[in-house]
Amino acid sequence: MQIDKLQIELRPRTNAQALDLGFSLLHSHAGAAYMAFLALWLPLVAVCAALTVWLPGLSWAWLILAWWFKPLLERAPLYVLSRQVFGTAVTWQEAVRAWPGQLGGGWFRLITWGRPISAGRGLWQPVWQLEGARGGVASARRSALGKNGTASSAVWFGVVCTHLEVVLQLGALGFIGIFAADGKIGNPFMLFANMVSDTPDVLTELLTLGAFALSTALIAPVYTACCFTLYLNRRASMEAWDLEIKLRQIKRPQAVRARGAAPASALLALAGAGMLLALAGVPAPVLAEPATPGKPAAASPTPARPPCERPKDMRLPDRGPVQAPEQARIRQQTDQVYAHSDLRGYECVESWELKERDKKKDIKKEARKPSSFDMNLIASILKVLFIALAIGAVAWVLYRYRHHFPSFERSAKARVATEIGGLNIRAESLPPDVTTEVRALWARGEQRAALALLYRATLSRLVTEDALALRQGDTEGDCLRLARQAAQRQQLSQARLEVAISATSLWLGGAYAARWPHDDTLLACCAAWDAQFGALRETAA
Repeated sequence: MQIDKLQIELRPRTNAQALDLGFSLLHSHAGAAYMAFLALWLPLVAVCAALTVWLPGLSWAWLILAWWFKPLLERAPLYVLSRQVFGTAVTWQEAVRAWPGQLGGGWFRLITWGRPISAGRGLWQPVWQLEGARGGVASARRSALGKNGTASSAVWFGVVCTHLEVVLQLGALGFIGIFAADGKIGNPFMLFANMVSDTPDVLTELLTLGAFALSTALIAPVYTACCFTLYLNRRASMEAWDLEIKLRQIKRPQAVRARGAAPASALLALAGAGMLLALAGVPAPVLAEPATPGKPAAASPTPARPPCERPKDMRLPDRGPVQAPEQARIRQQTDQVYAHSDLRGYECVESWELKERDKKKDIKKEARKPSSFDMNLIASILKVLFIALAIGAVAWVLYRYRHHFPSFERSAKARVATEIGGLNIRAESLPPDVTTEVRALWARGEQRAALALLYRATLSRLVTEDALALRQGDTEGDCLRLARQAAQRQQLSQARLEVAISATSLWLGGAYAARWPHDDTLLACCAAWDAQFGALRETAA
């Protein structure tokens, strides 16, 4: 994985910001991602539609069948986005051809026992598909990636996408019902009332399947893209990709080139620009397409049927009196044009009908049995359900933003950082005597380990003893900046700040530039550290 070719900006983001980044990623590569998903989704929907026509009594089962295998199809847009985000152009045809080879891991879980509880599968798909992890390794990776609320964010985003699909499906069904239902019926969903009857209508079942297919086709690539950026954000924060990219961008100083090369390069550039401008002013020749012998002529259009009489209820626009002979001639020509069958605005169709058809329609209406489907009961249930959901949503919003209301505010213990830049700063991870262990590691030649222990012990003391508000995504510079701000607010003594600056400088010079300090410098820093954080301070106290 070449992270220096990453097409998105790496910086510490919250889970919500990482999910929002997925919309921008999908917008940049929407064509290939959507086409890759539709190339697999539409054949599956076609199979379910054929099964619905064959066995309409099990139409609900074919709808569930399409929903059940949807997670496997989401790996096609993930293949496209995972390549495009690192600068590799991938077409949807290549993604479809590579799709069978992308089903190696997690497929059995997604189509068996794990399907009903796979709302957060978008975070685990890259582990199976991109990392190629299997078994215990995959479980460990999922556990590591799901920390800090990442797994919870993926699950809740999956729930939101499911609700969006339901809303789009209901909207499509209502839109169809408005135009297809009888005009006397005010409820557009009455067209689909026979879905629960003993003799369901095949057309209605196909419309329901089509609405579900449309909503899924719109939301599934969005879910995949957003969960993929959530996965990238979590990996970037765990593995410090932003620091690695900055370090790779540092170039070694090169020797100064000869001064004569610059004028020569400038002259060549000017000459090339002049040639391009000269070529741009020459018009390109335009050639006519040669006639192909034996090529059949275009077929003449089929002659239209002669126009019939205008319907009696069709009203033409009113015309004023003719003011001049030229106006009469123009009207005559206009009437001749609109007399053509393609521009009449109506069509004459001849059919045979029985004279007593109205009586037979009345007999059929009387013989029709009343439907056992009670729409009023369903409407009452939905009304109660929506009211309960609205009350629950208001209660959740009040609880979620309770810190804005003084009456709900409760004093909670501030959460301190436990890891900075991949270094464990928990107090229990430190030895009892820090500087003694640092000197021992330095004497054994483990210089990097010694400086790392001194640096993370300094951060641990600042967090636990001085309540320095460090975050997990902070860099060494961020930690020093927060320490200086705390010293300006007189929350941190100047002596402790100087020890922190010294320990950070030693760590940066050794870890990133391999500039290891002299023994006297390290011993002096350890002595100052003992005076402020270690054994000497406890003895003086």
